[in-house]
Amino acid sequence: MNTNRRQLLVLVAAAPFAALAASRALAEGTACYDPATLPLSQKGLRKSLQFTEQAPDPAKRCELCAFYKATAPGCGSCQILNGPVATGSFCLSYAAKQK
Repeated sequence: MNTNRRQLLVLVAAAPFAALAASRALAEGTACYDPATLPLSQKGLRKSLQFTEQAPDPAKRCELCAFYKATAPGCGSCQILNGPVATGSFCLSYAAKQK
């Protein structure tokens, strides 16, 4: 068996595990950023606005907020928090987008 075929088989075998890890990260809402690396000012702002990674009300998640701008699948940026957020997150500054 030549090297290219062997490499292909390894990639094919590893693909399901990579997909599983990516889906778990998106489900947890932390695939967009690492909360531990946020500046102290952002951590404080998030705490004061009672930011949560998982919205308690699915109708009031970040992706439906007027202050949210999508940056990647499952990820975005918040104008109020001035930083990255996951689509399913929530804070007290939620304002529904105009229809």
